[in-house]
Amino acid sequence: MTRSSSRTPIRRKAAAAAAAAALALGAGLLASAPAEAATCGVSGGRLYCGNTPDVDMFRYASFSAPWVDTLKTNPSVFDCWTTGEWHGGGNSTWYGAYGDVTGRFGMVPAEVVYTSSAFDANPGAYGLRHC
Repeated sequence: MTRSSSRTPIRRKAAAAAAAAALALGAGLLASAPAEAATCGVSGGRLYCGNTPDVDMFRYASFSAPWVDTLKTNPSVFDCWTTGEWHGGGNSTWYGAYGDVTGRFGMVPAEVVYTSSAFDANPGAYGLRHC
């Protein structure tokens, strides 16, 4: 019995340590998107921000617009913003940038740029020019 009772605190400590590690890992995963969003900023009228890599870019702010390029880099530099087709980000804000394959200018929906919803609501208020 003494042997069992001496193992119980060790097992509890091990379980507590494992649970704490899992929580810390989970918190890190949950915090990764906001941390990247926190690194977004406008300088010289351009938005420097993290984004989903390897996304299609369109001639204008619509998924039915012709494809012009692919945005492969993360982070990226966005030259301007506009409104267009509603997308999965819950708004109609799109950002313009130069692609990484053909070098052509195109638009991506805000859902692939790690900006906050407050930023997406009015990017011009932060100094990003309208396209």
